[in-house]
Amino acid sequence: MNSCDMRFPDYDARSNRGLIRWELFLHSEVRDVLLTSREDTLLIVFRGSVNPTGWAKTLVEAGFPAPVFRGVAAASAEGSAAA
Repeated sequence: MNSCDMRFPDYDARSNRGLIRWELFLHSEVRDVLLTSREDTLLIVFRGSVNPTGWAKTLVEAGFPAPVFRGVAAASAEGSAAA
């Protein structure tokens, strides 16, 4: 399993976690979307390759603000090493 932070600047992602999680489950690699200590940041747990472009597109099309991803490069390297 891999994970990365998904931040929504100036947006209360914590309160909208359920809806965000539901949308991201359209991507088969996403296993869960968890709360963090920050209101604007969620943790994406996924299997395989990281897909920030696809995840962001899904969320923006659903009406959410565009997220910023942290830890994506590290997650990509781990995913490549595990493959």
